[in-house]
Amino acid sequence: MKKRTVLFVDDEENFLNAVKRVLMDEPFETLFATNSKQAMEILQNQEIHVIVADIRMPGISGLELLEKVKCEFPHVIRLILSGDAQSETVLEAINKGEVFRYIPKPCKMEKELKAIIRQAIDYYHLHSERAMLMSYLEQLINGEKLDDINLQLIRTLITERNKNLYKWSEACTSTANR
Repeated sequence: MKKRTVLFVDDEENFLNAVKRVLMDEPFETLFATNSKQAMEILQNQEIHVIVADIRMPGISGLELLEKVKCEFPHVIRLILSGDAQSETVLEAINKGEVFRYIPKPCKMEKELKAIIRQAIDYYHLHSERAMLMSYLEQLINGEKLDDINLQLIRTLITERNKNLYKWSEACTSTANR
């Protein structure tokens, strides 16, 4: 299975360095940006699956960045970091569906952060596969006959999904036990 990529955006370099250290053995790639402009450049040049942004940053805020990501890269799963759990901005972002999850700051890196990132990647996998299967189902409903290649692709997808779930679970378990 292709490694997934998570982009972290925060103007606090110490926080990004801590994240980098904690996640270096995880079964996904990590990229880092210290502002929204850098993050957008990365998004335009690399395939990103999950983005984690601090809500308060100078210039373009994390929330504004995630709104832009939602429009330009709707497949990217969006998470927000904030030290203020009661912020109306955080609640508004969650309620509008701008973000998948809220991560409190500071957070317990080993337990909370790793678990939330893994959940976001799992959600990405499920969402992608659902979109593909819905496309095939729509073809069937519209009376189109799926050829043998498409049927084989669906069978392969199901088989691969089961294998990948096992591999992903094993990889996460082995890093959690270190």
